[in-house]
Amino acid sequence: MLDIAPKTFQRIVDIARKRWGIHLTERKTALVANRLTSLLRKTGRFASIEDYVEHLERDANEEDMLVFFDSLSTNVTSFFRDPQHFHFLERELWTPVLRGTIPCANRRVRLWSCACSVGCEPYSLAIQALELVPDIANWDVRILATDLSNKALAAARRGVYAESTVAQMDPALREKYFERVRGDDGLTMYRVRDAVRKLVTIRQLNLMDEWPFAGPFDVVFVRNVMIYFDRETRERLVRRLAGYLRPNGVLAVGGAETLSGLDVPLRPAAASVYLK
Repeated sequence: MLDIAPKTFQRIVDIARKRWGIHLTERKTALVANRLTSLLRKTGRFASIEDYVEHLERDANEEDMLVFFDSLSTNVTSFFRDPQHFHFLERELWTPVLRGTIPCANRRVRLWSCACSVGCEPYSLAIQALELVPDIANWDVRILATDLSNKALAAARRGVYAESTVAQMDPALREKYFERVRGDDGLTMYRVRDAVRKLVTIRQLNLMDEWPFAGPFDVVFVRNVMIYFDRETRERLVRRLAGYLRPNGVLAVGGAETLSGLDVPLRPAAASVYLK
């Protein structure tokens, strides 16, 4: 593993915070050094991490910066991860919407997966909608899936997953909403069916930038994102997200995350679930 000097690490910290709001602490030094060592050995373009950082600061283009971001980020996800969130949506959103106890003008329902990674989260939301809304063709249901990582978004758009990724799903759902295909290595893969894809729009987005859409959203999933942010960034992001929620809209965070202590216009409704 290549060495990373404290001053060089601080320069990396500054780049990550300024561009993406990521808060790297000294405890991440070894992880960052390991990730960048792998990247540099793969590309063969730079002799040291310091040389690479100088490139990032001086003449890196946007694609270079996104490759750097990919090297720092971890895309760990699965279908129907944190199932309590999906149980909450069924109980507190879909059931009352379908019964008419929650007003739903023009049968319009909007959900946003803020950090969609390789697509498991937004496709899970789509599968749930297909399961719970029997006449969904007569509804205006859309799921926005965003992420910063080009690598993750490419995987989400492909919508093809290893058997291990779908192994924990209900077998009936797996058979209904995926088709078996052969991967390049000959192994069985599972491709999301078109009925699921039709509900999902995938876009690249840096949550620290301006957002080119207006909302409002009924549901926002911003799960396992804020673990990378400091308190000020978390509060600023959640206040922005709250502004994109309809009244009583749902915001779900990761199971290890909390909004406790943040000055935000949301109230707790369940474990890691908040309402506007």
